[in-house]
Amino acid sequence: MRFALTAAAKDIRRRLADPAALAFWIGIPLVLAGMLSFISNTGGDTLRANVVLVDRDNTALSGLIPAAARQGNLPIDIETASIDEGRRRIADGEATALLVIPAGFQNAVLGTGSATLELVMNPSQWLLPDIVRQALEVLVEVAFYGERLFGDQMRRIAGQGPGPPTNADVLAVAIGINRQIAALQGVLLPPIINLTVKTERPQASPNFGQLFLPGMLFMSFLFIAQGMSFDVWEEKREGTLRRILATPQSAARFLLGKLIASLGVTSLVGFVGLLAAVLWFDLAWTRIPGALLWCAFVSGALVSLVTLLNLFAGTQRGAEMLSGIVIFPLMMLGGSFFPFEAMPEWMAAIGQWTPNGLGVARLKELLYGDASPVALATAAAGIGIPAVLAFFGSSRRLRGFANA
Repeated sequence: MRFALTAAAKDIRRRLADPAALAFWIGIPLVLAGMLSFISNTGGDTLRANVVLVDRDNTALSGLIPAAARQGNLPIDIETASIDEGRRRIADGEATALLVIPAGFQNAVLGTGSATLELVMNPSQWLLPDIVRQALEVLVEVAFYGERLFGDQMRRIAGQGPGPPTNADVLAVAIGINRQIAALQGVLLPPIINLTVKTERPQASPNFGQLFLPGMLFMSFLFIAQGMSFDVWEEKREGTLRRILATPQSAARFLLGKLIASLGVTSLVGFVGLLAAVLWFDLAWTRIPGALLWCAFVSGALVSLVTLLNLFAGTQRGAEMLSGIVIFPLMMLGGSFFPFEAMPEWMAAIGQWTPNGLGVARLKELLYGDASPVALATAAAGIGIPAVLAFFGSSRRLRGFANA
């Protein structure tokens, strides 16, 4: 063990002598977390649909549409304009939708005519136009059932001339509405559908930055695994590998020293990344110890796996190409470039069973949810067993590699 610790200290000193590579590894989660924090802070305003309204009816009911859009905190802003101005703003991408209320709209709602609402949606926007369309469909349904239930009262109100209604008109409308509600008592009072509300403590969903954080950390761990595993080629090129293996020390102890050194580097990078999450993404301090232990375990496993991969390359250049061919697809599938929540289901299902994907999925639970001991044990076995086999496979391969 003393030899392994000495070898680890030597490798750490070598890393400290190359501050550029160390800064790169630390900077990956730090810089990307800063960028995501900036995006989250500047993009926190709710998106709102800008609807241009052309009212050709100019009646009391058509004038209620802007007020209805403001009910229920819908993300819709309505602005009245001419038809030409509305079409220009749609063509220039300045408006989400153009709504034209035709003449005769009020009569159609009151059941004495027909009218067709014209809705022109901006094709360059993909979410807000659908919100406007669905809100308009709800409004049409409300108008239909409102006329069926209270059509007589609505026509009486609409038929009023200028000036305030008389007391008799107000009384007649109120009596009619009350009679209609009384007729619906079997449905409304009491309701035929009973709703039981069960209140549970809501679990906050991870925000934009929190979703990307675990993948960013494991992107850095994969780069560290690639860089630290290249040390066997450096040792071979300098002749130190053959001299070390000529001593009574075993190849396993030599590789164990490199593994310990890599754990030191990855623990530093992981701590910096988690600290950034505490400062920028409101991560609880109590989540750091467990998450850091998990990061160290998985990153050590990745070093063992990539080291075995490099030992089967014919040249150092070939090792770089071989590890790159394997690592970048792992980043793509394992949640480093895109979180699993944003992937197609089939890709996420595959990615969550890659070594780094297992690490990312369980790290999210440790950071934001309740990590299941069974899930952690399963993931640890799925990552650890291949890593142990890779470590002993590297130990057996190392002597032939040094003499090749």
